[in-house]
Amino acid sequence: MKFNKLALSAAIALSIAAPLAQAEGAPLIAPELGKITFDTRLRYEDVNDDSAAKDAEALTLRVRLGYLTPDFAGFKVFAEVESTTPLGGRDYKNGTGHGAGYSVIADPDNNELNRGWISYSGFDNTQIKLGRQRIILDNARFVGNVGWRQNEQTYDALTVVNTSLQDTQIVVGYVDNVKTILGTNVEAGVPVINVKYSGLPFGDISAYGYFIDYDDSTVADRDTIGLRFNGSSAVSDSVKVLYTAEYAQQEIDRAAASDEDLDYYLIEGGLSFAGITAKISHEVQEGNNGASFKTPLGTNHAFNGWADQFLATPGDGLEDTFLTLSTTVAGVKLAAVYHEFEAEDSSIDYGDELDFVAVKKINKNYKVLVKYATYNRGDAASKKSDKDKFWVQAEMTF
Repeated sequence: MKFNKLALSAAIALSIAAPLAQAEGAPLIAPELGKITFDTRLRYEDVNDDSAAKDAEALTLRVRLGYLTPDFAGFKVFAEVESTTPLGGRDYKNGTGHGAGYSVIADPDNNELNRGWISYSGFDNTQIKLGRQRIILDNARFVGNVGWRQNEQTYDALTVVNTSLQDTQIVVGYVDNVKTILGTNVEAGVPVINVKYSGLPFGDISAYGYFIDYDDSTVADRDTIGLRFNGSSAVSDSVKVLYTAEYAQQEIDRAAASDEDLDYYLIEGGLSFAGITAKISHEVQEGNNGASFKTPLGTNHAFNGWADQFLATPGDGLEDTFLTLSTTVAGVKLAAVYHEFEAEDSSIDYGDELDFVAVKKINKNYKVLVKYATYNRGDAASKKSDKDKFWVQAEMTF
């Protein structure tokens, strides 16, 4: 079955790409009529789980089609529909009620308005956008689009982006609904502010505040403020030093228990030399009294291991120490990440994980990817199980 699905993936990707290959780099309609956007992603995912859940596999096709109007006196309108369709069997738990007993692959059947907004840029150095939109702030740790999943996360929001101050970008906004990767809606009032200054020769500084007030009173509200510094310095023509430091504090308003103030911090250092980048990182999400620092609007798959064992921070917090190595060989981008996980508020060993990815960009429109994650649990008290995940995917974007 796995071989057949992989063969089908390749055949579909080729059949989609072939008719458009001659149009590489060309707009799909005349620029004065606006812009049509199109992308498709075919993915095979396999999950091998040592828990009671059965192993899962999925072959899914995601298609997006959008249209952006020309500029009318500073106004633009954009609409994009998104469809995710499983091909073949549905031997996986999709997060919306199907596949009980299987491991989770959170790519359910879905047809939706992914984005639909109107923007105005008639004021100097300012863009105002209202409607369903993609929001990615800094490295997407706290606010992102969860772009790894077939259905991305978008926001019904009003946002204002201003660049009037030199080397400074100010983003303010208000979110009143989150369209999740499962196609569901989470109603919440979320004021956001992010101020980024890039005028320093050795790095960028961001200050931010995200204040999540859920309409559902049974879910804990979370207010987060923080400061992030990210940069690099050249030691020589061939060697560069990399560094990141970030701190945030989160106030959790719990209806059924006492409130908590919890900390987050990240320290990262590395070198880039001879085409190789090596980084060592330590990230901490504090836990206390059964509450833990969480990032419910973040692109969490990108952090704490691709096996997705820590998409939500355990109640006793999480410390993640990880080493990242990346390079490019024959046009193929390669990366490997090794994680060691521990509880922040107890002595529990949460285990370790090894991740690999290879990405080949064929040209500006086509890309293929192979990715693998293997997680090994630590103490039995971690309540985790060994898990392996494997992906093959092909993307086409116009």
